[in-house]
Amino acid sequence: MLSEFGEERQRRLVLDYFGGDARLRLLRRTPTFGSPVFVVDFDRGARHYRTLGSFGSSIQVTEQSSMDLLYPARLVFHYERLMSLAFAMSRQAVTALLLGVGGAAMWRFMRAYLPDCAPTLVDADEVIPAIARRWFYLTDPVILEPAQQYVATTPRRFDVVLVDLYNSAGPAESDVRFWGRCLDLLNPGGCLANNWADFSVNPAVRPMADALDRVAQARGLAPIYVTKRGFRDNLVQYVPTAPGVVAEAMADIHERFIRERRPPDRGRGILENCIIATRFPIE
Repeated sequence: MLSEFGEERQRRLVLDYFGGDARLRLLRRTPTFGSPVFVVDFDRGARHYRTLGSFGSSIQVTEQSSMDLLYPARLVFHYERLMSLAFAMSRQAVTALLLGVGGAAMWRFMRAYLPDCAPTLVDADEVIPAIARRWFYLTDPVILEPAQQYVATTPRRFDVVLVDLYNSAGPAESDVRFWGRCLDLLNPGGCLANNWADFSVNPAVRPMADALDRVAQARGLAPIYVTKRGFRDNLVQYVPTAPGVVAEAMADIHERFIRERRPPDRGRGILENCIIATRFPIE
């Protein structure tokens, strides 16, 4: 267990992972995440990055969120760029609910490329938003409340709901009641997107993804699954509610998103070499 290792051991794990020249900015425990989290700066060639990370149950360094220090609004991870397509899959993008703050990557992206979309940020752990403010440029307020509690009680509605809820053990537990309430929060024509990390190896993922699928299908909605072919770490599960937003239309949706929002790198590679499926993909 990680608790058996002192701070010096944790520091060595971070530097072993990111390289001896990496600069560890912060290392601290959190009330609810379940393991210490850290902030580290490191270089990859001419690019300079800042990453929010944590330690998994097997003493494994995990990257939770990353920021390009020269281009902070750029989404570093591929799954984040996939998640951003939910804005194009919604009939409009005026309001968005972000469940899970992390390193505020999607918030920075929205500020730069969707300035007309108002974000609502929710996180259960007060330390994570505090880190995002200090190290990842977050300035908006964050609602400090468990996501399950927030979606069960809020009267608000949103065009886009993005779910990225994790702790040291993996994805936060979700069930049909949670997913039903998330879908209840969507405005007509809205879109929900959830990130499933380690979906091919974590046995907890499939039952939760199936629960969302069942709730969506019961409402006459057709989930869409997208993941990089041969890359088994992250899968994004969308539930669009607008007519015509189907798996076969993803390429056109992507092109429209590029044309209207002009994301970094012109959106190249977001759907390239991806599996786009209507069922949980297994190769």
